[in-house]
Amino acid sequence: MSEMQKVRVVRVNRFSVPADARREFMQLIERTHEVIRMQPGVIDDMILEQQAGAGAINLMTVIRFEGEHVLQPIIAAVARSDEAAGIDRQTLTRRLGVEASVGFFTPVELQAELLPA
Repeated sequence: MSEMQKVRVVRVNRFSVPADARREFMQLIERTHEVIRMQPGVIDDMILEQQAGAGAINLMTVIRFEGEHVLQPIIAAVARSDEAAGIDRQTLTRRLGVEASVGFFTPVELQAELLPA
């Protein structure tokens, strides 16, 4: 197995969602995660919610993958599912007024000498 395949990858998505768009946007998130959970190479996922003040919420999704080598097939599976359902993700999020920040991360392993006694 190559080094790229050994390194776990975590995708973190943060969304600022107008409160009146929550229901429809959560349907998209839940549908997406149903597709992702069925794919090989997915370790686990989590959907988090936080009140962001009057009229808005923050949603965060965290998905852990076995490595970079599983990402493209999973992205393709979500795209196929969207196409089959007639979903245009960018148009939908724009219409709902959702702001997104997404990124891929790798876990950091702390060295024993850096940990408190």
